[in-house]
Amino acid sequence: MKVSASRSLAYLGLGVLTVLAAVALFRWGGMHAGVRAALDVSQQQEEMHGASHHRPPTKGSEAYQYAYPRRRLPAEAVYDPTPPPPTPIDQKVHEYELVITEDLTHEVAPGVEMTAWAFNGTVPGPVLRGREGDLMRIKLVNHGKLPHTIHFHGIHPAEMDGVFELVPPGGEFTYEFVARPYGVFPYHCHSMPTNQHIHNGLYGMMIIDPREGRPPMRELAMVMSAFDLDRDGEADFYAWNGKAFQYADHPIELEAGEKVRMYVMNIFDESMAPHIHGNMFNLIRSGTALKPHELTDVVSLGIAERAILEFQYDHPGPYMFQCHFTEHMELGLMGWFQVRDPKINRAARPTRGAVAADRVGN
Repeated sequence: MKVSASRSLAYLGLGVLTVLAAVALFRWGGMHAGVRAALDVSQQQEEMHGASHHRPPTKGSEAYQYAYPRRRLPAEAVYDPTPPPPTPIDQKVHEYELVITEDLTHEVAPGVEMTAWAFNGTVPGPVLRGREGDLMRIKLVNHGKLPHTIHFHGIHPAEMDGVFELVPPGGEFTYEFVARPYGVFPYHCHSMPTNQHIHNGLYGMMIIDPREGRPPMRELAMVMSAFDLDRDGEADFYAWNGKAFQYADHPIELEAGEKVRMYVMNIFDESMAPHIHGNMFNLIRSGTALKPHELTDVVSLGIAERAILEFQYDHPGPYMFQCHFTEHMELGLMGWFQVRDPKINRAARPTRGAVAADRVGN
């Protein structure tokens, strides 16, 4: 019996489908076995290491993230976060001298050093302070080998802007301007390439107080920065006040019920997000208001942005403060507040003035 051409094609198609189905089932079975094998290995690894097994993703974090480190920085190696006190209300002129050096050995992280450029030998430079309406007079002395300037954020004449008036090696220049408005401001070198001059350490914070001042509080000045040591465009360490992990090694001591005013500034090219644990803060953006803008526990700051955070801890214990970008935290931008009960062992503790005297001042 003859079979039509159309029926032959149908049989041929059915045969092809049968072969493809068999291949698919074979491959699925093999893949299924592979998946099961991978799951078995994963389960074995989990059982071997335990559910609490953790391998930190970035260098350095394992020593600081969950417990106090054993290594302690000597007090003289810690940047004192206490700014100078508000200037007397009858002092109408505020004079400072900033000396630039280019050969400072600076420890950016435990055991990691770089050759920094610095104002008055510290990274960041000293905190400058004035009062709205008063005269700021700041002399720059250049002990480096390159031209340098200082650019102050705020309102001032063009000839005091720190861009065109390059100060040559061995030279000096005096900036004079009326301090306004009140707030928190960066200052930094603006010589070209500006990126290199800032990243090498030539930056600092300036606080201009309102004419009548703010309510007295414990004050902290905290500059957020980073260090790209190999100049590959990626930061290697992030830091509060120029040194990664320094306030993990040397926690900042507070007292329960103590009101705290923290001046925070970001001087790096990436956004930062200061965050305090176990608490909320009143946020004053740029420091240019007397009343807070909101109550929060984290704020995002772009490059050169700054803020005032006001808070108090009511419960004793250790509390982390950090940048909420986790990579920044794990690479150094974190520390501890050690909040103490003021009723316990007060007589045995040194006074705040004695502690400050034992640190590097501003």
